[in-house]
Amino acid sequence: MTEVLERRYRRLLAVWYPWEHRRLYEREMLAVLMAGARPEQRWPSARDTANLVGHGLRTRFGAAGTGLAAPAWAEAAAVTALLGALVLLSQRVSRIAEHLVLPGPAPTPTLWLRALAWTAVVAVALAGWRVLAATCAWLTVAAEAVLFARQYQDMPVAAMGTFVPLALGVLVAAGLTLPAPRRRALALLGWARIAVFASALATVHGVYLNNQRGRDRLYDGEAFYVWFGLESGSDAGLYLLLGLVAVAGIAALLVPATLPRPVRWRVLAMVAPIAVALAVIERGLDGWAYSNGHMGHPIYLAPIQWVVLTAGPLLAFALGVLVVHRLEHVRRMVAVGEAAEETGPARD
Repeated sequence: MTEVLERRYRRLLAVWYPWEHRRLYEREMLAVLMAGARPEQRWPSARDTANLVGHGLRTRFGAAGTGLAAPAWAEAAAVTALLGALVLLSQRVSRIAEHLVLPGPAPTPTLWLRALAWTAVVAVALAGWRVLAATCAWLTVAAEAVLFARQYQDMPVAAMGTFVPLALGVLVAAGLTLPAPRRRALALLGWARIAVFASALATVHGVYLNNQRGRDRLYDGEAFYVWFGLESGSDAGLYLLLGLVAVAGIAALLVPATLPRPVRWRVLAMVAPIAVALAVIERGLDGWAYSNGHMGHPIYLAPIQWVVLTAGPLLAFALGVLVVHRLEHVRRMVAVGEAAEETGPARD
């Protein structure tokens, strides 16, 4: 009975506690748990299980929080911030180009100011002035948050279309706030990767802008093909446009994918919240957006929708941190095992 109960306690500890904590305290914890067990007890009590789960979660998240101070997280934050700032700058420049090239009103002063603000963030970040770059980023995000709140009062659906860029701006500002060696992002990425990433963004925006310029020619009774916002008068033309966008997208993804493994994993964990927020808006709020288009007054998000929209990305980041630490723990254990196998025969 004692062996069965001890094995089940060990299983609980293995599930809920990080390896580093178990290595130091597992024997002592098991001794306390077994000393308090009843005679003939076969299963952990509900009280012990709740205490182990609660304390284990606090220990795991505490270890994850301590690990966030590691140099690899600071490097990943710097890289993510620089690439995110380039994405936001490309969006602002693309909006201005649309107003200049397509029929319609000229770019507003607000559009110019937003583009200039993100240009300043990118330039200062590349120069290595992290504190100034973080300050510019936070001021820009604060101004865009005010614009978002004002637009949400009158046009909530249109405002939610800018929520993901706003969340990305917060990520950029937070990434620049974390202390990192001067110009570390530039050292990790290199000018070649930055040029590839910027060219990929320019290609995607250029394809869509050029496609919009020729849209009117497709509405004169001719057949046309539409997919993901791109339109063409022929099937082959549509495939060509999609191919250009796909190549540019793959090139952009290869930029972080070719970084060192510790940085690459952490960049993915940092970008995960943005992907979750985009998925929630595109898939989870489509019914809400449809209702807004058919009602005579704005319909605002319910509190539970705001909770999902904000808590989902935070949970995605927490899960990403835990996954990264788990993967690195497995790699360390494999390395220890391989080292033991190599040195074992030598001792014999």
